[in-house]
Order: sequence, then structure tokens, then C-alpha cells
Amino acid sequence: MLRISDRDERDVKQFHQIQPEAKNKCFGRIFRSPSIFEDMVKSILLCNAPWRRTLDMAQALCELQFELKGHKRKRVTNPRSKAKNSADEVQSIGNFPNSMELNILDEETLKKRCNLGYRAKIILELATSIENGEVKLQNFEKALDAESMEKIYDMLNKKKGFGPFACANILMCIGYYQRIPTDSETFRHVKEIHGRRKKVTEKDVKEIYDKYAPFQCLAYWLELSEYYQSRFGKLSELPRSEYHTITGSYKLRTSIPK
Repeated sequence: MLRISDRDERDVKQFHQIQPEAKNKCFGRIFRSPSIFEDMVKSILLCNAPWRRTLDMAQALCELQFELKGHKRKRVTNPRSKAKNSADEVQSIGNFPNSMELNILDEETLKKRCNLGYRAKIILELATSIENGEVKLQNFEKALDAESMEKIYDMLNKKKGFGPFACANILMCIGYYQRIPTDSETFRHVKEIHGRRKKVTEKDVKEIYDKYAPFQCLAYWLELSEYYQSRFGKLSELPRSEYHTITGSYKLRTSIPK
């Protein structure tokens, strides 16, 4: 989904004034999930895991939701398989589970079924806090100014499992772009594209992107998406079987099989 609202339209216009290249390339919006809960869980899945495993965990959660709905499991061809009529198969998948659906599960079941590791406990605690009213997701969407967004950041950051990357990623999804979710891919990008020879730090990231405030995330993702497309081709035309390749480190190690 794209963020589409009056506020988002205003933000895009302001960002284009700061970064004319983005306007020329019709860039200015960030894809997000249908729900904040899904964005929050996916932010957790991104932490301490290779991109391919993140995709696998997200798919496993969708397969689990299919089962929770009482559907009979069906075998379908694995989209990652190159061979015709391959015996390599995956289960049918449903939608991404919501907090109510996950809240009925125990940690061990979720951990083993979806190969989530330590993330299972964090996700279940999040689901419980939403279902018991401790975390009110509707307030996230109502936050309109930087002060309100920073309060959300501080609240999330106090929760176990929600470090700076996950918190910044969640805020980006709800339209707050001043905190770039920095990880190894960010540091690789800055080193390679901006020619930083020493070990890249958060200070380097701020130095490069703060000139685009309050739209640092948009400026970063403009660069990153252009980088990916220059190496992998148009992302919208990429087959699902190659989603796992979209990282700078993958491209540096090998090339996409034809």
C-alpha cells in the first residue's frame, strides 16, 4: 500500500522542493502494510536476520494464518524453483496474521512453526499489549507533529525487542521521515555510494541526509531504490522468486541467475 492522505500529499510536495530529482523521478511515497501491526511485526523480522530469512519468516506467518482460518493445507509449486513441474513445494498462504489471531498462540508453537527464534516472544508480547489495550495503534495514525512522533518512538523503544532500527522503521511507515532506520545495508550504501572509506557510523548517515530534513528517509530511499534498479532492473518487474536477491551485499557476492 502507498500512504495517500492530505498530509502525505503535502509532504511529497515539500520533499520535491527540497529534492527536485525526486520530483523528476516521480518518487515521494513509501510502501506500507495494510495495518500498523503488520508493519511493526515486519520491522522486528528485519532485525538480526539476512533479507532472505526475513522473507521466509513473513511467508511462514502467512502460511500460519491460512491454517488458523481452518483452511486445509494445499501444496503448490515453490515460486523460487526454476525447474518445471518441480517437486519442491510450499504450502498455500493466507494473509498476514493480525494481533487477535496471534494472541491465542503460545510462544513455543509460534517459534517452531515460523522459525522466528527469539522474535516469537517479542511478537506475542506486542499482540497481547494491543489486545489488552496497553498499546493503542489508532493513536499512531493520529500523531501529526514531530513531538508526537518522538513520544511514540520513546514508548516503543522502552519495549523489549524494539531497538532504534525497528522503532525508526515503524515511524517511517506512519509518515515520520526524520529518523533513518540504519543497519548494515545503510552503512554499505553510504560507504559505496558516498565514498566513505572509514568505518561508517550513524554520524556519517546524519551528515549526508540531514540536509533533506524533515524527509531524510525519503532521500535515503530515493538513492537506495535507484541503486537497486541500476543493478537488478525495474523492481516492479522483478519475479517473486528473486525478491531475496535485492540487497547490495547479494549483488556484490554474485549475479542473479538468468
